[in-house]
Amino acid sequence: MNRVIQWILWFLVFALTQGLLLVLLAWLVPGIQVHSFAAAVLGGVIITLVLGLAWRLIYWSAARLHPILFPLLTFFLTGIVIILAVNLVDLLYPGALEISGLWDAILVALVVTLGMTFLGALFSLQDDRGYDWFVTQPLSRRYNQTPHAAQAGILFLEIDGLAEPVLRSAMDQGWMPTLKRWLEGGTHQIKGWEPDLSSQTSASQAGILLGNNAEIPAFRWYDKQQQKLMVSSKVATARALEQQLSNGHGLLTPDGGSRWNVFSGDAPDCLGTYSKMGARTSRGQQSYFLYFSNPYSVARTFGLFIVDIVRERYQAWQQRRQDVQPRIHRTFKYALVRAGTTVFLQEASLFMLLADMLRGMPAVYTTLFAYDEVAHHSGIMRPDAFKVLKKLDHLFAQLERASQRAPRPYHLVVLSDHGQSQGATFTQRYGQSLGQLVEQLVAQSTLRVAGALDPDEGWDSLSTALTEALRKDSRTMRLVRRALRGQMHDGQVALSPQGEATEEQISQKLSGGQVLVLASGNLGLISFTDDPARLTYEQLSHRFPGLLLGLSQHEGISFLLVHSETEGGLVLGAKGIYYLEQGYAVGENPLAPFGSSAAAHLKRTDGFSNAPDILVMSLYRPETGEVAAFEELVGCHGGLGGPQTHPFVLYPVVLPMDPGPIVGAAALHTQLKTWVRTSSKQSKLP
Repeated sequence: MNRVIQWILWFLVFALTQGLLLVLLAWLVPGIQVHSFAAAVLGGVIITLVLGLAWRLIYWSAARLHPILFPLLTFFLTGIVIILAVNLVDLLYPGALEISGLWDAILVALVVTLGMTFLGALFSLQDDRGYDWFVTQPLSRRYNQTPHAAQAGILFLEIDGLAEPVLRSAMDQGWMPTLKRWLEGGTHQIKGWEPDLSSQTSASQAGILLGNNAEIPAFRWYDKQQQKLMVSSKVATARALEQQLSNGHGLLTPDGGSRWNVFSGDAPDCLGTYSKMGARTSRGQQSYFLYFSNPYSVARTFGLFIVDIVRERYQAWQQRRQDVQPRIHRTFKYALVRAGTTVFLQEASLFMLLADMLRGMPAVYTTLFAYDEVAHHSGIMRPDAFKVLKKLDHLFAQLERASQRAPRPYHLVVLSDHGQSQGATFTQRYGQSLGQLVEQLVAQSTLRVAGALDPDEGWDSLSTALTEALRKDSRTMRLVRRALRGQMHDGQVALSPQGEATEEQISQKLSGGQVLVLASGNLGLISFTDDPARLTYEQLSHRFPGLLLGLSQHEGISFLLVHSETEGGLVLGAKGIYYLEQGYAVGENPLAPFGSSAAAHLKRTDGFSNAPDILVMSLYRPETGEVAAFEELVGCHGGLGGPQTHPFVLYPVVLPMDPGPIVGAAALHTQLKTWVRTSSKQSKLP
């Protein structure tokens, strides 16, 4: 009965909306005449009825054509339906609805098509039966010849940037009923773990997927040996790091899949993986092409994309109206990036994970970027972010349901690579950036200070998704090259906000006698690019007498990490120094608020060959969990302090878990690798 009521409601809303669109067009366009509202409603009813009956035929036809032809076919068939509707209305009410010419008919067809798509997106979001009919069932039929296996598979579903305390709060407030059901039903447990420094995706995923994350001091850093700015989400950097770190026996060997990750985990089947961009076509890429060939998915994604842009603009306005603090300025370009991560990448991920399960992939690791993107700009525990978590929870429910069709049983493991901490930014608090502060403190020298902040990470994720989408058809590649007008580099799409310099451009601009100030959340890195080796504490004190003192005494800075020629690593605070080699503090311990592992994390980073001359940690207020990002982000990660260092693993209880603490991403890799081996030996799930 509920299903019947839902369909009646669907029909009435669609018919009324189409009628209102006809009235609106008649008011705006002289060549369209609607002489009564009843005629408009009748036209809407006929349009909705015929399109509803014809949809499966449209789907069947479009699924056999190139994806780019689907909107053209839909538009063409809608035009035919419009002509039919006008004729039928004219038979019932002569002269009540008139369309004068061809262009007027085309305009009506376009508006009606957009209206149907928009409404379809709203209804399809929670329409699990519709999704099953148009997506899951066709995929199941496509892979129905896959041999059944008794051994369990495992899906690692990473929620980028979600801290354990935020997860628990979201479940308690009802935003994530699926995960809460798993926990309360006793099928899953949660365990927190502690990431390395820095607490960001590239360092964590290198450890999780490859078992090694050495020499990754931050999300972006300056490499003095190469005289180059390194950015983890760039293809060249990720590829070089994987070659350096991989031993060939990563988490996803021998036959797993990597989806939307920085590193591959040595998986032979990769899609949207930065370190493997440009590699040979895999079955995962074929599934990605299927996503674009599925007209239901294309229409749903397009509609949800538009809805999310509107939602973001409204939510940004609400924060301004309510004077929510802290907050940052959110542009229309950001709305596009947000829609790309929360809709396009998420819809593509769901489709591909379904395909992976239905063809029996033994192990898959995927990154879900949506929460991280929204929390950066809206806040980590605000309604905007929780609504994204609700959508992710629904995705997990869809995977759980679809696993019943899979040719093997599946374990679903939900985890995060790091959390996020929140607070007003350094610039908002003190009226100057870290780069401007450094420039002020070295003003007596001839050095020039440059700040290089990378664009929103979402641009890189979307660039990767578009690059993968263009690999199938060289003709499409040529068309998109023209459309992007130079937004491609070495065959890869390279989207970025207008005016943002790429890391290659910044590296080219670096000249002798310059200071480069970088930021990864509340972690700052200061590098003197004219010196081929890392400057020591003694050299810094001699050449720039006021620099270290001015930084360490600043109220927005917790401590500095520098290296002494005689004492090794030094952590300089406002009222004390911690000696990393000796393991003790003189005066107040600047690491006291940051937990028992902080010294070990800093000592490890101090030993990196590419450690910056000065590493800076922003203020941290333990009583509130606040930090002050050196980037213009409300929620941030990369350093120490607050929820950013409290990620989690939510795992099936049947998988063995080491009772000790998990400190470092490499330690988590060991645990997950054990599960991959264990799953492959299990004959069934309890």
